[in-house]
Formats: sequence, C-alpha cells, structure tokens
Amino acid sequence: MKRYDQASSGFWFLISVAVFVESVRLGIGTLHNPGRGFLTFGASGLLGLLALSLFVRASMRKETADRTPLFGGRRWERIFFVLIAAGLYAWSMPMLGYLISTFALMTLLFWVLERKKIGWVFLSSLLSTAATYLFFSKWLNCQFPEGLFGF
Repeated sequence: MKRYDQASSGFWFLISVAVFVESVRLGIGTLHNPGRGFLTFGASGLLGLLALSLFVRASMRKETADRTPLFGGRRWERIFFVLIAAGLYAWSMPMLGYLISTFALMTLLFWVLERKKIGWVFLSSLLSTAATYLFFSKWLNCQFPEGLFGF
C-alpha cells in the first residue's frame, strides 16, 4: 500500500506542477482583479500540497503485511447502477423536465439502493425533489428545463 500511495501522490504532484505552470503562463492577476489562471493556480497549489503530504505520510509509515485487495469488498453493482441512473437522468431531463426526471431518479435510487417501503420512497422522493426545486429555482433563480408538460 505504501508503494501505491507514493506512486499516486507522485503522479498527482506532477499534474499539479503542470497545471501550476500553465496557470502562471495564463496570468494569475491579483486578488481584486483575477486573471484567467487564478482559480487553477490556487487549485493546483492545493493539489500539490495534498500530494506532498500524502507522499511524506506514506514514506514515513511502515509497510504492513495485511493487505486487502484494492477493489475487494465493494458492491460494484450498486456503483454501476448509480452511474447508469445518473446518465439516464441527464439524458431524460431535457425531455421530461427537472421535476419529473428528478422525482424518477430519487424514487429509483431510494427504492433500489435503500430497499425501503414504497410509501417512504415516494414521500422522500417528493420532499427531496420539492426542496431542491425550491432552493435552486426560487431562492437561487436557476432555470431548469421545463420538459413535456411545461413544469
């Protein structure tokens, strides 16, 4: 595990250096007048610091004999289900609109992943869809696709 942490942190450190250099080339600007590379400059600096801290921490610890497989013990079917559901959600939102597609997604996720009673599933889906709609549409004035039925 130590070797993997060192290798991955080295990779991310090199990525952060490349982004850092490109950010400087684009121009950082100032705090009150940021340039095009300002945000990526800060993000790459933070990524570099985190990668360095992981490398140092991995280098200082002893290698343990009890290794668990990298992808062992996870329920991959659930992960793939969520990825497919999110893809279908993005595909269906322009056609069905935010409210219908979000309600369908939340119902599907609560029903399949949580294995709750159908009444709880519908109520939770309705409340979460209404809460996100009110928050983003009414409070933050975000526009959502209206879909087939105009809502």
